Amino acid sequence: MPNGEGVGGGTSNGNGDGGDNVVGFPATREERQQLRQARLDAEKRRLLNVFIDEGGGQLFRTPDKTAYADLIIDGHRETWEVRSQEFRHAYIRYLERELNRALASDTPLQALLFKSAQRKAAINAAIEDFENRAICASIKRDVRVRVADHQGEIYVDLCNDGWEAVRITAAGWSVVDAPPVRFVRTDGMLSLPYPERGGKVEALRPFLNAADADFPLAVAHLLAYLRPRGPYPILDVLGPPGAAKTSLMRRLRRLVDPHVVETTPPPASGDDLFIAARNSHVQAFENVSSLSVKMSDHYCRLATGGGMRTRRRFTNTRETLFRGARPIMIEGIADIMKRPDILDRATVFEVQRLVDYASEEEQDLDFDRQRPAILGGLLDMMVRGLRERPTVRLTGPKPRLVDFALWAVACGVDRFEEAYAHNRQNAVNVLLEYDPVAKAVRGLMVSRRQWRGTATKLFNAVGTVAEIRTPRMLSDSLRLVAPMLETVGIYVVHGKRMNTERPLTIERR
Repeated sequence: MPNGEGVGGGTSNGNGDGGDNVVGFPATREERQQLRQARLDAEKRRLLNVFIDEGGGQLFRTPDKTAYADLIIDGHRETWEVRSQEFRHAYIRYLERELNRALASDTPLQALLFKSAQRKAAINAAIEDFENRAICASIKRDVRVRVADHQGEIYVDLCNDGWEAVRITAAGWSVVDAPPVRFVRTDGMLSLPYPERGGKVEALRPFLNAADADFPLAVAHLLAYLRPRGPYPILDVLGPPGAAKTSLMRRLRRLVDPHVVETTPPPASGDDLFIAARNSHVQAFENVSSLSVKMSDHYCRLATGGGMRTRRRFTNTRETLFRGARPIMIEGIADIMKRPDILDRATVFEVQRLVDYASEEEQDLDFDRQRPAILGGLLDMMVRGLRERPTVRLTGPKPRLVDFALWAVACGVDRFEEAYAHNRQNAVNVLLEYDPVAKAVRGLMVSRRQWRGTATKLFNAVGTVAEIRTPRMLSDSLRLVAPMLETVGIYVVHGKRMNTERPLTIERR
């Protein structure tokens, strides 16, 4: 209704009720009904704003225009998507409380309003109104799952009933109840324990069936998982049946991102992988027996910070967007890391079959007792990492995941650089031994220092041994394995195209 006009020709009463105009002297039955409706609408709007005050910044939107709201429940702040069941239930509980209050205070007008507001159609209309107000709000925020950063500080969602988080700075860590970042909860997320001060990560060692040389890498992975930004290394746990591979992954996950479903079978598609990434921080896949080229590329993108665009359900043009990185853990019997690009992003734990089995239940109970202290030890290391990261340098060659390595060194992981270099070289050696193109090139260079020619000439020389069908495929495969060949002193150089050919040089240094 336009400002300054009354219903049926009346004037505004000027009482400052937010712009709703009230008729001073309704003359007809129709005007009296309109007056009553105007008062009801004004009261409904006022009571809705008691639940969410738009002016208080509780309604906001994400960069992809999804509506969210901050709710104060039992004295703490919770953040929910407006279209979620949790938001709907919170609104219904609010209506029920207000109805009971109105009945107790003998205010029939308010009781009538809250009773009518509990109808399904009225609830749907109210939620749509909240969503529209959030989308049109000037406030835009990111929402995060489990970990987030803010002005150089790191926050880890404890995911407990009080919506508390751990705040980590270069000066120390503490538990806070209203972090400046917004966390969201998804189905299946479990709470982390309150961390204990003075804990040591060495307490984790008895619970992992991993080689002593790999333990520093396990600690480095946990520290990376608690960091809100990638790239993240892909952990590949390889071993025979009965080697406690799944238990190793589950215990690592319980320290940083516990979940009702700790490990799952590998996703069937890229869409499934990125949907899982939207809903949980750590991705843990068990019994992975094979990895297609396409899924290998998806894992690489997710580990280092790729994205996915898919059509939003029930729409023709709107998209659901995901961009970011997630930690990935994989376990299996077969060695599935066959492509150089994913191997360059991975650390491989080769674990041995257990000789003597202990009770899984007893071990889990003991591990849960140790979790608060181990988490506290990790947080202490992260404090050091934030303090030392600006000045830390690597002593050896920089790996592909240089940010991961710098963070581990800054956090003070003992013997990390040596362990990481050894692990990566072992994985490269396995690839060089079994990759047909790498084997063919190494065989070609056994008795010579240099080879010059083109991809076509190289194809004629080694195409059959390399199991390659065309010179173009051979050239592309060479680009993939070139970084691995360099670790054993073989360098592949693609020259600039000249006329119809591109020169190719292979040197052994």
